[in-house]
Amino acid sequence: MDKIACSVNSLYERYPYPSLPILNEHDLVSKLHANVMSKILATAGLESSSSYNKDILDAGCGTGEKSCYFAYYGAKVTSLDLSCSSLAKGKKLAEKFDLEVDFKRCDILDFKTEKMFDHIFCLGVLHHTNDPYGRFRRLAALCKPGGTITIGLYNLYGRFLHRAKRMWIKLNAGEDIDRRMSFIENSIYGRKFKNIHEQVYAADKYANPHESYHSVIEVVDWFNKNGISYIGSYPRTDTGIFRSFFTQLKWLKNRNGFFIISGRKN
Repeated sequence: MDKIACSVNSLYERYPYPSLPILNEHDLVSKLHANVMSKILATAGLESSSSYNKDILDAGCGTGEKSCYFAYYGAKVTSLDLSCSSLAKGKKLAEKFDLEVDFKRCDILDFKTEKMFDHIFCLGVLHHTNDPYGRFRRLAALCKPGGTITIGLYNLYGRFLHRAKRMWIKLNAGEDIDRRMSFIENSIYGRKFKNIHEQVYAADKYANPHESYHSVIEVVDWFNKNGISYIGSYPRTDTGIFRSFFTQLKWLKNRNGFFIISGRKN
């Protein structure tokens, strides 16, 4: 594990993310989680039923909510993560609903398999690594021709104001995670965290030791280099240089710091 991976993983071992409050089947496949999943799937032109009998890779699965969602709809799911704490929660969630998910503790770059996947999802992961494009390229190689790949990244423009806030936190609390979390609780929230989900959300958003920022054009270039055709995104954007630039300036105004983008393997 490289230095950045070690520091990021130390955060997620303590604050496994996202640790959604899924207590029953309704929480897993309805309500807010279903709404989020439908937006993710729509970027690739998919629906929940599209998962049935498909090989799906959830690269950077965290606590396994997406993985279990796909498995619920009949997918054959392989899920990767480095955090033992996150994987343990993911396995527990799958057992709770009697779902089959193949959880593996593995870096994307180190993942060895002869299997090819119909759909690959990597959301909120690559920007916490030392080589986002290298890991994307590895994922693209695992996608079947005609299959889809969906990634979620912090936006170069939309996350600008948040980056300033992270710098402010760093100036006041330094690099130590405990000091950062205490500062976040006192100075940003102004109260104790209400629950585990809020706490891990704050840790991921404000205390993560490493994150990078990416533009639409950069990701479209990744797609082109790896034989992938753009399908869609959330929020919606054009893929031309100028139109995508002005769209991303709107994201800055609306504080849309995270974007999801999908493509199809040629």
